[in-house]
Amino acid sequence: MAQQSDFDLALHTKWFTKEPPAFPLPCMKALGPCTSTYNWFWEQDFADTTKTLICAVRWTDTRAITKVRVKWKRSNPAGTVTAEQKHYPAPAPLSEEDLDKAHGLYGANIATWAEETVGTTVGDGECWTLIHRALLDLADTYRQYGKEPPLISQGRSHGYPILSLTAPTLGSNSGLLQLAD
Repeated sequence: MAQQSDFDLALHTKWFTKEPPAFPLPCMKALGPCTSTYNWFWEQDFADTTKTLICAVRWTDTRAITKVRVKWKRSNPAGTVTAEQKHYPAPAPLSEEDLDKAHGLYGANIATWAEETVGTTVGDGECWTLIHRALLDLADTYRQYGKEPPLISQGRSHGYPILSLTAPTLGSNSGLLQLAD
């Protein structure tokens, strides 16, 4: 897989000064569904305040990550802004053997967790909330016992991506039903 090129961060728009920052940028969102996070900190001296914004975006279909650090002086953001980007490629595909191993390690426990919640509402009641909570709870348990935890959900992608489907039209599930036959 090719290394991700640096994004045009459009620093002239001063998106980084907004609270919350307008991140991820449209050029990042154009690569597909993603999740993001950010954190601020600042340093005060006698003359001015230097602000730093650290952002990260992870694409849910590939799990590739880009981190961005932006620094500027509060008194003159446009004239003092600097930025750095670091790109982390998607993880290597898992072999059939690795997928079978993960299924053996996590599959039954995830199913049991879900079965134990029958009759209750988990989170907002949506199916992806259920699996996300299951993975979070099981990850904590696995860590307590010193074992490798399952991959946590990224948006609506859960675990290691092995199949991606798109409904033929908005709100249609006919393509999924045909696949199940």
